Amino acid sequence: MLGVALPWITEYGGQKEERSFSKLKRQAIPTYTMACFLLPKSLCAELERLIAKFWWQKGHGKRGIHWCAWKELCIAKEQGGLGFRNLDLFNVALLAKQAKYFPYSDFINAQLGNLPSLTWKSVWAAKRLLQDGLGWRIGRGDQVSVWNDRWIPGVDCTQSRNFNESIEIELVSSLIDSTRKWKAELIKHTFLESIAQKILQIPLAEEIYEDFQVWYGEHSGEFTVRSAYKLLQDANLAPRDYLLQTDTNNFYKKLWNLQLP
Repeated sequence: MLGVALPWITEYGGQKEERSFSKLKRQAIPTYTMACFLLPKSLCAELERLIAKFWWQKGHGKRGIHWCAWKELCIAKEQGGLGFRNLDLFNVALLAKQAKYFPYSDFINAQLGNLPSLTWKSVWAAKRLLQDGLGWRIGRGDQVSVWNDRWIPGVDCTQSRNFNESIEIELVSSLIDSTRKWKAELIKHTFLESIAQKILQIPLAEEIYEDFQVWYGEHSGEFTVRSAYKLLQDANLAPRDYLLQTDTNNFYKKLWNLQLP
């Protein structure tokens, strides 16, 4: 892979006008491989080193000064970076897409097993990402565990129970009455007040349908590599970065939209 990347980097090394195209083309090099296998962190780091070397060099064979750390360049444009891909995170986001092809059972509850293949171990690496990004859309409610599944947007259900109550409830269907309404009193007595309000705001369709999983990273509920990558990026932000994110988003969006020569 490095043997393919290096000639491209040297070929365009002295052509600044080609850099935007080269950036896109160059970072697409390992995409197919990354969608199938979990690359060693050392290989991702070496690829990023080559890309950074090209970005800062003054011309073919000429060294340049790295004015900014690579991780800063990988920050999204609207947050002050240049939007380069963190290859390690992008690798996991691509592998998460392959989980939908798992044929035997629910991927989230599947086991790694003994002597797993390289491909299976690679896809397995994306399991945590899917656990964080997937949730349930409530239909009947009889397939969703109240305490073990993610079904309340933005809430960790394992920490949402009002422990002053001894009511034993296992499935979400226990919280829905025969008229397809939430059992408000039961919910208020079972959950913390803030959580109870969020549950009561979840819409229930009049028609009964099966529960199904959705991807919280997109309004459509469909998984995309882009939203998975963003979820991983946000999870890797330092607490200070989260505070800056809200303040700077609008500024950088306007900055990138300026029509400058």
